[in-house]
Amino acid sequence: MDQERRKIMIIEPNCSGGIELLKSARRMGVQVHAVTHEDLYQHSYSDAVKEMIDYTLFTNFCEEVEAIAEIVAYGKRVGIEGVVAGFEFVTDMTVKVASELNLPTHDVTKCAALRRKDLMHRYFAECEVACAKTIVVQTWDECTAAALEIGYPVVIKPSSNAGSCSVFKVNSEQELMEAFEVIRQNNIEFPHGMHLDDHILIQEYLSGQEVSVEVAICEGEVSVLAITDKMTTTGNHFAEIGHTLTSHLDDCKQKQIKDMTESAVRSLGLKNGIAHVEVKLTKDGVKIIEVGARMPGGKIPCLLLHACGIDEGIVYIQTSLGQNPDVTPRNNQFAAIRFITSDKEGVIESIGRLEEIQKASSDEEEGIVEIEIYAKEGQKIGVPINNIDRIGHIISVSHRYERASALCSEALEKIELQIAE
Repeated sequence: MDQERRKIMIIEPNCSGGIELLKSARRMGVQVHAVTHEDLYQHSYSDAVKEMIDYTLFTNFCEEVEAIAEIVAYGKRVGIEGVVAGFEFVTDMTVKVASELNLPTHDVTKCAALRRKDLMHRYFAECEVACAKTIVVQTWDECTAAALEIGYPVVIKPSSNAGSCSVFKVNSEQELMEAFEVIRQNNIEFPHGMHLDDHILIQEYLSGQEVSVEVAICEGEVSVLAITDKMTTTGNHFAEIGHTLTSHLDDCKQKQIKDMTESAVRSLGLKNGIAHVEVKLTKDGVKIIEVGARMPGGKIPCLLLHACGIDEGIVYIQTSLGQNPDVTPRNNQFAAIRFITSDKEGVIESIGRLEEIQKASSDEEEGIVEIEIYAKEGQKIGVPINNIDRIGHIISVSHRYERASALCSEALEKIELQIAE
């Protein structure tokens, strides 16, 4: 069968990683069948996103059993040949659908751990994957007891949320109580309205540099595509504010990261697909934070394409089709991203000097390659506490690591952001 006629299904592509996946599908020439909620398609999907989709199936993810039955029936009817997840919250459902269709995917008996971090850490423990000490709780009494056992400061996070939402570093019982209440009050996923699992993780706070690892898995064989150096906010939140790819860590540290990443991926039964693995480099060695079996956010696929010439979306689609992807780097550059954020709460009045910044970078091999603004004038904005609180981003490329990072930082400083308090 010709490549352009292969039929793939993307379950909920309308998020940053999912949109990058759609772009990859278009570059690859496959036929795209998207699955989403009808109201979201009508009111939240942009025309540009709709244009990248050939066919759409409407279902209700909140009714998982019925949704899976509908999706599988549709897949059989139209002859779907590969199933991929476009959205963090449907990674487990994607495995179940692909398994029902007898298509390449991950171990369906472990797929619940892709959405529940309490189960994920159970598998880590069983397979001796180095990670933060973790105690799973549900009640306030269990929460306080766990924090005392681990010792402040601790990290408190919901088992099944994403995007660093409702993740807090807390230093006292009062802060713990406030965070516990926030998690309890935010128990519905947005925008589909899926109920989140009620387990909460209390973890030791890991101090050290954070990196993420992009991984391809084909027939159980794990290939590391790249390691990304990450910048996050300081204080009690963990919002990501910038990345540089590929990592500037020495070969010894990179090998340690790759080895532990492979152990984490195998512990979760990942067999065919991709993974985004978050890692901390601590004084006690490499420790895994968590694993996502989906495209990364934060424009990391764009950085990977610029820096290494690897199209992560195509790699993902190929594994879903049972193909062995070529993961050999084709470029030897560095790419950096810095997110435009506000240092105070208020209303955006204006965002200036964007065209000037882009025009100043005309060198094809080094410079600013992308500036994008998501927020609009008149929109309320706050200090970033998660990965949603972003105004826009800047991406740069260079043959030198330090220069790629500096280009982004210099451009960020030139932006004139006016916020009315």
